[in-house]
Amino acid sequence: IEMKTLPKTSTHLNVCGSNFFKLRKLLQDFKDPRKSFEKSVSKNETVFIKFNLLSKTKHTLTYEVKHIHTEDSLNDFIIRFCVFNDAKMVEVISFQGEKPFPFYIKNKPALQSSDEKHQQNTFFFDLLENLLTFAEEIIE
Repeated sequence: IEMKTLPKTSTHLNVCGSNFFKLRKLLQDFKDPRKSFEKSVSKNETVFIKFNLLSKTKHTLTYEVKHIHTEDSLNDFIIRFCVFNDAKMVEVISFQGEKPFPFYIKNKPALQSSDEKHQQNTFFFDLLENLLTFAEEIIE
């Protein structure tokens, strides 16, 4: 029996779809334009994660999330992402101010790997997963 292989985009779409449902839970159905999380890492270290709505249209929301580590600025990052309400997907559009090249550009500079967009969305997936775990600890 030959195993059926899925197109390369199926994994990417699954990650983006999962990100939508995780984010919707974290941001309580996108009701608040701002949401912050704070966690003490040690006695002197705190991590802040701040979501901020940048723009809103009928079918999309554009957010920015900032990860701020009080004692180690090397761990700071900014991610911008778009929430597609009609498609129930969330996709990273910028990481640290760098935007991945669209799939239709054939000659990409050597600075970006071919799977950078997938890596950014997978990183965002992990961030949301950790935030959900942390948020559940606070609620309980």
